[in-house]
Amino acid sequence: MSKVYVLASLSNQGKTTTAIALEKHFKNEGLKVACIQRIKGQYDVGLYLRENIYQYNMPLEAAKSRDAFEKWLPKGYDVFIFELWHPYTPTGAAFADLFERINVPMSYQFSDSWKTYVESCHPDFMLFWDNIHQKEVTKVITKTPACLDGPCVDEQYQLHMPENFGFDTFEPRMTLPKSDKTAIAAGAFPGEYWDIFPSMTWYGYDYHKFMKRVKKEDCDVVIIGECSNRHLKLNYYSRTARTLCYQPSVYLDCQLINEIGQANTDPLAVYRTIKEKPVGTPLGNDNSPYAPYNNKFWAFQQYADSDIIRREENAIYCNGWILPQYLIRDGHLEV
Repeated sequence: MSKVYVLASLSNQGKTTTAIALEKHFKNEGLKVACIQRIKGQYDVGLYLRENIYQYNMPLEAAKSRDAFEKWLPKGYDVFIFELWHPYTPTGAAFADLFERINVPMSYQFSDSWKTYVESCHPDFMLFWDNIHQKEVTKVITKTPACLDGPCVDEQYQLHMPENFGFDTFEPRMTLPKSDKTAIAAGAFPGEYWDIFPSMTWYGYDYHKFMKRVKKEDCDVVIIGECSNRHLKLNYYSRTARTLCYQPSVYLDCQLINEIGQANTDPLAVYRTIKEKPVGTPLGNDNSPYAPYNNKFWAFQQYADSDIIRREENAIYCNGWILPQYLIRDGHLEV
């Protein structure tokens, strides 16, 4: 069994800072530690890479049950730190249900008015307040001017009282295949690829140097990750290597989804669909905030006019943070 520490909070409350500090604490104790996020795409990937942290992703289907969560939890770690983004939404609350003990990072500014702050962000958040706060909740105060009486992270990013964080235990059951194929990558992409291709060469965000290597045609797998430059275009793609592209617009003409639909959607109905319906069941109508999840993986689609996976010759275009486990399962990636 492994310990899983869940950090459930809204944006800009210090979740990732807390996760990195907690990871360092357990690693210093000699434990093997990994961080997990509910899929957020490219965001925060660089922070984990800079700190040399093992980082994985939890797809929405893993929120169905404890059993489903364990199937996506990689073997080989003593401790997991799970960043749960937006826990007061249907997608976040579905994950929160799996835990008995939840740590809620909140900035010092809102530590005495957390419920009022959450409600001010979105009234619907209160529908799922009890999914978190009827649990055994540990408040983790971040951005504090000094050490407090409970778990906190101060303005110098120092972690205090980590022994008071709550955790649950799970049995990890996911094993990723290992490949000796030559793989190169640039940009941000799911961390699971590091396990699959242990000798992978990463060119950071230096796409110029990366493309010089691609043109040599001396590798088996090319991973083109996401970057913040949505106007980036590449003028060459490998004729021989399996190419996995997480930013299709570098080669294709496709429109990024800039506005999320605002049609009325019953958040409780979305929550029940996640828990009770098969993966791929639509979570909302075409103008719903959840419409981008309406695909076979329940992955958030980035582009409005492209399939969730598009295959052209030796290239696979991923319209969203499509995990390699799905690509392997569906025959798009051989390792």
